[in-house]
Amino acid sequence: MSRFLTFTDEVERIVLRHFANRLLWMVLAASAFTTIHLNRVQAQQGGWHAEDLLSALNLVVEITLVAAFACIIIWEQFLRSRGRLGGPQMDHRRYTIRFHLAALLVLLVVTALLIALAGYLQFVHLLTIMQRGFLLWLTVALAVTAYCFANPRLRGGLAAFASFVFALLVMAGGEWLVVTMSVVHPAWARLGDLYYWYQLFPRLAQDDLWLVIYQPWLSWYFAGYAGANVLLYFVFLGRLQLGSRSTGGGEA
Repeated sequence: MSRFLTFTDEVERIVLRHFANRLLWMVLAASAFTTIHLNRVQAQQGGWHAEDLLSALNLVVEITLVAAFACIIIWEQFLRSRGRLGGPQMDHRRYTIRFHLAALLVLLVVTALLIALAGYLQFVHLLTIMQRGFLLWLTVALAVTAYCFANPRLRGGLAAFASFVFALLVMAGGEWLVVTMSVVHPAWARLGDLYYWYQLFPRLAQDDLWLVIYQPWLSWYFAGYAGANVLLYFVFLGRLQLGSRSTGGGEA
């Protein structure tokens, strides 16, 4: 029990220090301004279809989450360079596992804030916004795990940049798979309007768009996204375990 409490305390400390992450607050402010602006443009012009506005909001949420994760990485590296996260003898495996969970929790809070704002402005589409928002969070969660997999010691500089690019490629690959499956397989069709890709590439556009995904499809989709994240997480843990054995690392 004491180990579990120590684990949660260390994760909580990482989460709480990002409430002082000025870069993160700047990204949130820019995202809020963009969301409000898009809703005002629709209200003034009145020419946008609901699916077009919601798709644009999806894009804002996804870009915000990716930018927020980049801010988390930069802020952690900044604190690390100032010697606030431990010295050279710190247990990197222990720190990486806690950083991974803390980053997911911070991004979950960011997602909830974005959903609250967009849902307030588009209350009639609140259920759609909630569904899309949390599915997008599960998508960006793939990038978080992929980053930690590629950079298990959370190094900065070129290693951090290359790992972040790798994480984006993994996330984009997952999105492309979902969009492609929504075109070729009827069971995935309800996810055709989740991402912005179908507007960028007209051949991916669906004849029918589901603004709200009903049961049992929604449960299957969430289970699929969660399963992909869990699978990648175990791959990440395996990479950490092999690294700790080769370097004689400590416990998690």
